[in-house]
Amino acid sequence: MQEGVKKATAEAKLTGSLAASAVRHTDHGPGSYFVCLRQTGPSAGGRPAYSVFFDNDDYKGIQSSVISDACEAKSLVPFK
Repeated sequence: MQEGVKKATAEAKLTGSLAASAVRHTDHGPGSYFVCLRQTGPSAGGRPAYSVFFDNDDYKGIQSSVISDACEAKSLVPFK
């Protein structure tokens, strides 16, 4: 999963510190599982939360999170 998040970070052009949620199952999007991802710190500049999708450990895509992803309500921890 870590490599997939790195690919997603590059794709969305996120820089600086990141925070991610726990992996959750989903019935929408390009994968069966996803994590919420957000840029943190001064460089975040109001960027939205993103949903990063996977099937097993295979990265499937990234998109701005939608209400049903509930990323705004999830606890995020620093991603390394």
